[in-house]
Amino acid sequence: MPVPRSLVAAVSALALTVPLGLAGAAPAAPAPRPQPAGGEVGSWRVVPLGEGSYRVSWRSPTRLPVTSDRPVVVADGRSLGTAQLGADGRTVRVVVRAPQSPDPASLDVLLSGDRLDVRGDDVTARVGGAAAVRSAAPAATTLPVDPGTPGPYPVVTSDYQLDPVPLPGMAQPIEMVGHVVEPAPGAATGPRPLVLFLHGRHSYCYNPTTGEDGWDWPCAAPYREIPSHLGYDYLQQVLASQGFTTVSVRVNGINAQDWQLLDGGADARAAIVERHLDHWVGLAAAHQVDLSRVVLVGHSRGGEGVDRASLEIPLDAPYTIVGQVLLAPTNFGTQTAAYVPTVTVLPYCDGDVYDLQGQRFTDSARDLTTDDTSLKSSVLVLGANHNYFNTEWTPGLSQAPAWDDWGDPGSALCGAGSPRRLSDSEQRAVGTAYVAGAVRLFTKDEQDLLPLYDGSAARVASTGDAVVLSHAIGGGRELRRPGVDSGLALAVGADTQLCRGSYSWDAVSPHRLCGRDGWLDGNVPHWTEVHEFTPSRRALEVAWSAAGQTGGLVLDDPLDLSTGRLELRTVVDPTVGDVSMRVRLVDSAGASAVLTPEGGPDLAALPQEGGLAKRWAQTVIVDPGTAAGVDLARIAEVDLIGESDAGRVWVLDLAAAPDTLAAVPRTRLPVVSLGRVRVVEGDAASATARVPFTVSGQLTRRAALVVGVVSYLPRVKRWTQELDLAPGQTQGSVVVDYAGNRLDDIARRPVDLVAYPRFGAMTDTYFGRVVVLDDDPTPRVRVRTESRVVREGRPARWTVRLAHPVQYGTEVMLRVVRGPAGTSPLSVGDVPPAWLRDHVDEALPPRTPLWQTHAVVFGYFRPGRTEASFAVPTRRDGRHEGRETLTMRVRVTLPGGRSAFTRTVVVAD
Repeated sequence: MPVPRSLVAAVSALALTVPLGLAGAAPAAPAPRPQPAGGEVGSWRVVPLGEGSYRVSWRSPTRLPVTSDRPVVVADGRSLGTAQLGADGRTVRVVVRAPQSPDPASLDVLLSGDRLDVRGDDVTARVGGAAAVRSAAPAATTLPVDPGTPGPYPVVTSDYQLDPVPLPGMAQPIEMVGHVVEPAPGAATGPRPLVLFLHGRHSYCYNPTTGEDGWDWPCAAPYREIPSHLGYDYLQQVLASQGFTTVSVRVNGINAQDWQLLDGGADARAAIVERHLDHWVGLAAAHQVDLSRVVLVGHSRGGEGVDRASLEIPLDAPYTIVGQVLLAPTNFGTQTAAYVPTVTVLPYCDGDVYDLQGQRFTDSARDLTTDDTSLKSSVLVLGANHNYFNTEWTPGLSQAPAWDDWGDPGSALCGAGSPRRLSDSEQRAVGTAYVAGAVRLFTKDEQDLLPLYDGSAARVASTGDAVVLSHAIGGGRELRRPGVDSGLALAVGADTQLCRGSYSWDAVSPHRLCGRDGWLDGNVPHWTEVHEFTPSRRALEVAWSAAGQTGGLVLDDPLDLSTGRLELRTVVDPTVGDVSMRVRLVDSAGASAVLTPEGGPDLAALPQEGGLAKRWAQTVIVDPGTAAGVDLARIAEVDLIGESDAGRVWVLDLAAAPDTLAAVPRTRLPVVSLGRVRVVEGDAASATARVPFTVSGQLTRRAALVVGVVSYLPRVKRWTQELDLAPGQTQGSVVVDYAGNRLDDIARRPVDLVAYPRFGAMTDTYFGRVVVLDDDPTPRVRVRTESRVVREGRPARWTVRLAHPVQYGTEVMLRVVRGPAGTSPLSVGDVPPAWLRDHVDEALPPRTPLWQTHAVVFGYFRPGRTEASFAVPTRRDGRHEGRETLTMRVRVTLPGGRSAFTRTVVVAD
């Protein structure tokens, strides 16, 4: 359904800043979201840029918090593309394309699912009422080996600091600081794999006395840096005791400056990771480090940063990335590193990256290439939040103020007082076990730990009662995808379809969308918003209303289950409830067998309360060994048979999974980077620009990406094109249409592009830009008074004229200033009270000179107009005052700069 809105005060489509409310004082400790004192907050501003483009901005009354998610501007629930945060930390801007000026009443600013321009917290407000809890935690086998327990080796700790590194787009160089925890020099560990940790986006300076955040960079006394890189020391200690060398690196300089980067700083973070690895080339021998076995661990935006490093590091580098672990990561670019084993940990109660967008690291890898045998695992931790994986972001443990990012102190499903929430120590125990287990799996091939990541019902003792679920693709699985290499089987009673893996904000959505019911924003990590450029994937939807009804898939090529188990990544609809079902296998000859999934036929929906109800795929595992009379080497159809009275599920894909991981080929996927280009506007109504792109790596087969121009309003047709790449191609260009004219325009008009992968190649720099340079003269401005002398009781008027029409809207500001020396100024009592209420903030004595009020009149005239008049009314007060003066300082803002004029009107009684 659409974003619920409270009444919004009418805001003119003119380019005026209209206050919608004021916030209260900022709390001493940082909060995950700004919490205004009352009313609606912030102010909208819409400025025409010409040729159907508008700059839309919203300014918060307080600085926005430094979080990993980033603010987006939405129109009727639909994102208008990547917004940029201003240098003030308060202004969110986006350029949109539309046939007419956007209406601020239809716009919202969202951060972590919460509308910042409306009072209150939408996320926690949606959680209330009776909770639908899982029927029971799934029965799980406790593994005999527990990676969460410390190893036998003594450890030592040290720190290093190198020269800062300058990076593009950042005024200040980035610090090179590393916190090292490793086995003691004499420990007989053998060659030690290296594990590098990268923290995410968080406040970077704080005042130790007041607890307030600092916004200057570098931090200036009395402010100190927040040591976010020390927050994984608990993990480093365990890994070092198990024989690994670990280093956690600090990137406060990026957190302080990445607001201006379209990719959120992912490439900058990758660059710092690579610089630290370069440094370790010189340290490896002395520290017994084996750089052929490097694992990267990234938290939050650090997860996106290490994945970008895995994409960029060439195979001939003096170190090899053999795996990565991503904790609550962002994934703004829908990127994933092919041929790099990856575990993505998703906290169910993430109040920052609330939409669990890190799931895309798994899902996006599925269709990229056919020979990627690297494991891509997603791990869902019920009751976990975003911050508690880092002790420096955890209240009671951190040096600087910290908070629970979910932000609800109550007993609701994810509230701090809920028995279903993990404590910070319980969450760290889960993080330790799953990070250490993945590191051991990737570096030492400890495949007895694989059940933690492949969808098996498995646990280790150190995680206590925490409920952790997983699913996986890759790893040698033979996959079948709905609508790609399989189609619908003949359904018996059940309602089945191949739905598109997207969701819509519309109250009535097309039936073909998988996400079409209820509040879905933030709840559907496998599905994209219907207007996104990101390619979506189809799923099998099966809904039944009586036991015994069936629906399933017919496979284009038979599936071999003779040597492995069947896995179905299955989403249970929480609005329908828990389901019970069995699975039927049909071979190519028509023989069939009905089997019960491992653990029984029951599959519980994920926890639901109010608007919180994640649709995330659990693994349904079927052991085909008991399917008597069926040729398991040639399975042609897989059906679901409903056992419960009703149910609805979505199957993302199904696979034959081997018992052990397959070897991963030593290769990397080619990456595509978009460039930038400047073009002179010209006079033609239709012109084209070519945005260059480059391909790094060897393209040995066809590849395809989707490229689109970002930021169109809803109901406006968007510009997209398919970018096809041929084998051997190393460069090319994307053609973008733009319009010229003979009118003065803004000096530089940007057109932003974004690229997302389909198959055969991955993106690196996924944003491109065309800058259209205006080549028409700026008109001369004239300001005159309509009459030099007016009678008391009549308005004083000023007229602003442009010498010729322009393509943009023109802003005008008139400020009352002191008049010529020796003249008597107009007083407060000489203008009507209604005008004073609109333009003066406080009540003043009638004889106060009007210029002392600093009253301001704002004005604007639309593109194409060349004249606008502005008036100040006067009133007859019945007193003989002689001739008084009213002087205005008139400032006209044009793209080429500002023009200022001073004009005086005499008011005679």
